[in-house]
Amino acid sequence: MLLLSFRAYPQRLTVGTDAARWLDFGTMNIEASAAVARSVSLHVGAALNPWTFKAGNADEQLQMRQNTYWVQVRMWPWHIYSGWWGGVDAGYSVYNGGGILSRETEEGEAVGIGLWGGYAVMLSDRWNLDLGIGVRGGWKWYTTYTCPLCGVKVSEGDKGFFVPDARIAFQLIF
Repeated sequence: MLLLSFRAYPQRLTVGTDAARWLDFGTMNIEASAAVARSVSLHVGAALNPWTFKAGNADEQLQMRQNTYWVQVRMWPWHIYSGWWGGVDAGYSVYNGGGILSRETEEGEAVGIGLWGGYAVMLSDRWNLDLGIGVRGGWKWYTTYTCPLCGVKVSEGDKGFFVPDARIAFQLIF
């Protein structure tokens, strides 16, 4: 009988996508991460939504367009990429959304920081399911219009600390 020994290496790099963001009007997204210490991981991500629905119809057009980028640091109390985690992030977004709950449309830029927490479930040797919840607040510079198509300006300005992004993440990680 021949006995062989193999060294098991921990997962060091991941790539994933958030299903909850895809449900947000088809927002494409990707996040990559690397284990930078025994219980710390660094994540970078981007989300893109270029879609306009019912374009050209002033009464029905709606959009939730965005280019969003973020970096996040996570702490893992037990095992990296498995179990509970907590994290902080910083993000930047260029956005244009409106026609959804009201005809008013807002477009602008936003920067912010956030607090997150969650749990990662190992599905197999290579796949994880990452469930998280968090809130991000910051500053935004914006212009508000009466509708998504007409372009009649209602207001513009900047807004101090606000909470633009409270969300649930449902990521499939490789």
